[in-house]
Order: sequence, then structure tokens, then C-alpha cells
Amino acid sequence: MFDLEAFVESCRRVIAEPHAAKAILELMREAVADPDAVAQGVPALPPKTGVLDAPIFRSSEMTVLNVTLRPHACSIAHNHRMWAVIGIYKGEEANTFYRRGEKRLEAANRRTIHAGEALLLGADVVHAIENPLDTPTLGLHVYGGDLLGAERSMWSPDEKDERAYELPQFYHWCNDLAAARRAERERAAAAG
Repeated sequence: MFDLEAFVESCRRVIAEPHAAKAILELMREAVADPDAVAQGVPALPPKTGVLDAPIFRSSEMTVLNVTLRPHACSIAHNHRMWAVIGIYKGEEANTFYRRGEKRLEAANRRTIHAGEALLLGADVVHAIENPLDTPTLGLHVYGGDLLGAERSMWSPDEKDERAYELPQFYHWCNDLAAARRAERERAAAAG
């Protein structure tokens, strides 16, 4: 059985070590290897509660979040400016990774994390995420710092303009992007 408090304590014990990110990745891999146990051990967020409103743990060294991605939710490109370990225990999270081009971000790689898998993101990673499924995706995220207090960046939906991360604008653009993709799926279904 997955014990959320024990998991957080294990992460706290290694957070100051030189290779904390890799150690926490291994802890996450062990945890999500039994996704059903994690689902039973992590409390569901109350309806309409944002992930950033209910951190599991927060300090200047580490943030732990229980993340729910609604069906077909997606984000604009953003960074964390700290390493992150992402573990998925239900559904899947599709990541697009970017590099800076001359005039805009350029997609450099894609990776989907499925239930039972974990991924380490470096501190300099710029990415966008999407839940491609008709069901929610649930994940446990550990960040190597205070994610909620960090100065971060986000990019406009056309991936040209880097801006300071502002939560209301971030969600506005993410919702617009999700609506545009939903309309594309509906047009494709109607045409097919």
C-alpha cells in the first residue's frame, strides 16, 4: 500500500543530497509501479480546486503536488526553473519539449508518460503538456524548490513571446488552446 506521508518524508530526506533529483526519480518509479496503490493513497482534490491551491507539501527546497489533468486538457509552453519529477498513476501525459529558435520556440522532442511511469525534467526544460484521453490523468509531481513562489516563464500560444508566468493568463491561454483543439477534433470527426 502506498503511504503518501512516507513518500514525502523519503523525498525530504534526500532533497539536500547532490543527486536529489535522481534519487527522487527512483522513489517515484517505485511508487507509481503500483498505480492503483498510489490512487488509493493520494486524496482526490475537491471539485473545482486547482492543483496549485492544494499542495501536498511545500517548502523552499521542495514542492509536492497531486495533479489532475481534465480530459483533453493542455497547456501552453512554460518552464519551472527547477528540476521536476513527474509520476503518472492514472491515464497519460503527453509532453512536447522545446528549444529556443531565432524567432520563437521550436518543438524539439515529444514524450508521453503512461500510468506506472515517471520522468525527470531538468531545470532548464521548456515544455507543454496535454491529456489526450477522454478520462482524467492523475499524477504526483515533485519539484526541486518552491514552485508556487518561483519566478517562471510562459510563452504565448503562438510560442513567440516569452512572458513572466501569470496564473490567470496561463489558464486563460490554456483554456483557449483546449477549446481550439476540441473544435479541430469535432471538425475531423464530422469530416470522417
